[in-house]
Amino acid sequence: MFSLLLAASAETVQRSGCPFRQHVAVRVEDNDMSDFSLVGDIGGTNSRFGLVETGSTEIIHVESVKNDSFSGLEAAASHYLKNQGVNALRSAAIAVAAPVDREIITLTNRDWSFSVSSLSKATNSAHFRLLNDYEALALALPHIAQSDLAQIGGTVPNRNSMKVVLGPGTGLGMAMLAPLPQGGWMALPGEGGQITLPVVTKEEMALRDAMVGAGEFCEVEWVLTGPGLFLLYKIIAGTPKLKTPEEVLQAAIAKQDASAEKALNHFITFLARLSGDFAMGLQAHGGVYLAGGIAPSIVNELQSGHFRKVFDDHGRIADVIQNIPVYVIMDKFPAFKGCVAALKS
Repeated sequence: MFSLLLAASAETVQRSGCPFRQHVAVRVEDNDMSDFSLVGDIGGTNSRFGLVETGSTEIIHVESVKNDSFSGLEAAASHYLKNQGVNALRSAAIAVAAPVDREIITLTNRDWSFSVSSLSKATNSAHFRLLNDYEALALALPHIAQSDLAQIGGTVPNRNSMKVVLGPGTGLGMAMLAPLPQGGWMALPGEGGQITLPVVTKEEMALRDAMVGAGEFCEVEWVLTGPGLFLLYKIIAGTPKLKTPEEVLQAAIAKQDASAEKALNHFITFLARLSGDFAMGLQAHGGVYLAGGIAPSIVNELQSGHFRKVFDDHGRIADVIQNIPVYVIMDKFPAFKGCVAALKS
């Protein structure tokens, strides 16, 4: 996820009956380690870990580490557990930014490869569950407090309906959450980042051609990510002065650089159009949820700008989606809630 929002407060935060505590230097006692479960949220840039005691939904000792510091996920998880004094686990649920429907999994945006067996061995876990990161986010949606959601238009649904979660960060993930007839939910991970970028205007087509070449396929993830925002800026600026995606985002929000502002404007347009496409195609009357690191940092621009107008602009039956709410997830560790839900199930 985008690094701009990774720094969490050191104080305890109460969230939807599931409080989170930032990592502190206190080590877990070494007795009866099987009473703990591990939860993890693994992106291309950072890995986040926490512990859950048996019978609790409280996630304690949350720690975020830079992936550049480790040779692989096994090493990162082992490092975290060693820091906590944990040498065995009752269970573990780790969400990773990659498809998990194969024996050997490789992160989409980092050259880390691993398997369920290698992670289970590295964490000394009696039971191990591996999830796609957006599958975990989908499972988390019913458990996120309204106070941790910033709404952008639409109305709150009065019954359980299809929900969609997507979000730009280091990559762009996507998943659906479908209500089951007998109650409960089913998470359906997708690959929304690999579909075609929804360009409409001549200016957008020119930007696309400048990025990938005239007439070439351009996937959403090449644009709706931190690196994608920076690429948009470089093309628009011609001779760029800003050096990182973070600088572009900060300059655009502060209205200090016209090219950065224009890049962010296009970024928001593409995000709105993609969100509306998913809402229409899936009839996601339960809402579209924006996750990842970028959306929370531009929540004011999303709420006050043209996002909702572009989202609603979907042709002859646009009225079908005009009541669908869009939410920005402001919870700093929402995937952990999905990991806990997966462990409970």
